[in-house]
Amino acid sequence: MRVAVLAVVLLDVALLALTEVAWLTLQVGTVPLPVSILVAAVTTPLAVRVVDRCFPGSRVVFAPLVVWTVVVVVFGFWSPTGTGTFPPDWRPLVLVASGLFPAVWVASRPVGADSTPSAT
Repeated sequence: MRVAVLAVVLLDVALLALTEVAWLTLQVGTVPLPVSILVAAVTTPLAVRVVDRCFPGSRVVFAPLVVWTVVVVVFGFWSPTGTGTFPPDWRPLVLVASGLFPAVWVASRPVGADSTPSAT
């Protein structure tokens, strides 16, 4: 069952990364509205936490990070038309940072660090 959860989480992370790259160019008028940066900052650490609960203390916890980074970099820099979908400004850098840094922080915490003490 744990392997099935891992497969679903990795598929979800890949689809989220594709969506985040696609929606990075969203604008309202001439003002950029990078909602995908917020989505990456919330969903990537959640995916890492799910994998950490299935495989506590394992290096498998970094699998969502690797999948997310590869999908974002590949589809951000390359596309069928030749150029990538990343806009030539600050948004790609902030997307990568907001997806990686919170998730690495969650992955590097000790296994039981996110549990609250029980009231007995």
